[in-house]
Amino acid sequence: MTVSVQSDCRCQVCGAGSLREFSAFRTLPRVTSDAFCWPAGGRLSICAECGAVQKIVDAEWRNEIAEIYKHYKIYHQSAGAEQPIFSARAGGPAPRSVLIAEFIDDAEPPGETGALLDFGCGNGAALRTFSKRRPRWRLYGCEQSDAVRDQLKQIDNFVELFTGEISTIDRTFDLVTLIHSLEHVIEPAELLSAMRRLLGDAGRLFIEVHLTHFTLETLCRVTRRAGHETLVGTAAALPKELSWIGKSARRPMEAAAAAAIPAQAIGAQVAWLEAQLQDARRIAHASPKFGIFGTSISGTWMAGALGDVVTFFVDEDPGRVGREHMGRRIVAPEGVTAASDVYVPLAPRVASAVAARLQGARARYHAPPDISS
Repeated sequence: MTVSVQSDCRCQVCGAGSLREFSAFRTLPRVTSDAFCWPAGGRLSICAECGAVQKIVDAEWRNEIAEIYKHYKIYHQSAGAEQPIFSARAGGPAPRSVLIAEFIDDAEPPGETGALLDFGCGNGAALRTFSKRRPRWRLYGCEQSDAVRDQLKQIDNFVELFTGEISTIDRTFDLVTLIHSLEHVIEPAELLSAMRRLLGDAGRLFIEVHLTHFTLETLCRVTRRAGHETLVGTAAALPKELSWIGKSARRPMEAAAAAAIPAQAIGAQVAWLEAQLQDARRIAHASPKFGIFGTSISGTWMAGALGDVVTFFVDEDPGRVGREHMGRRIVAPEGVTAASDVYVPLAPRVASAVAARLQGARARYHAPPDISS
């Protein structure tokens, strides 16, 4: 593991100038958050002060992000339909926004009336769910452009889409949600601080992020730095995701103690990604027909790295089965050709459970190797 010091960059969570870059990450292929392949060259680092894992925001990164968002297509694998989450809470697959709404309702029961702002609302998947569950609430969205305005106007109780700077929003809300938006923000503490004005005295802020870069500790740390008090923070509401509810603090918040994440642990994760590709290549070259389980981030990443040896995808989302992804057909588990091999590019414990559940006469399912510490 090679780690180099990046003293000219500051941590996006705590502000310290102590980022350590993992140079091995630059050689790995990447994938965008809307599940399109992206070439190698990324820069991954860890803050020596607070342990937050993050990209290095240099000029090249900014140019790449601008290009990605210019062509962004949310949920394109299912023609815009929201991704289902397989959760024990729901007893099976359910739209992510439904599980989120249920979590919020349990943790902070809503009033009969109110106003909700979904920051980074996309095509309105979450707003549609909130509209059904809170029919007397007024709903607002915030996005980078007004391209989705016509879709949002079809939602019952929808009032307005904001597309300018957050400082131009001139009202307060009972609930502001950031559902997989905070991961895309360059200065998260600055944004969260600005949102205090939108909450007033009694408003609540809800954040949902992936575990990929955030941990519960770093999420609580950045919200605290921005002047918010944590009411609920958990990794148990949705698989592989963090859910957080908070409010604006009435008095200045003391700095939270840093929970150090050893650089060796992150280095092991980077090495595991390369080991996973090597394992998948070995299986693919010995297989008569090789496929990948999943058409979201991890499946797209692996397919982009392996190239033409991948001939199909397997997915359990009915909205994706029968369509194509990356020029390859998407089939349900029961539609896999006999004697095929299917790789499951998920965390080893999750992948092993999926492989054991789907293993059968029609196909051989393979989980990746364990992550060495």
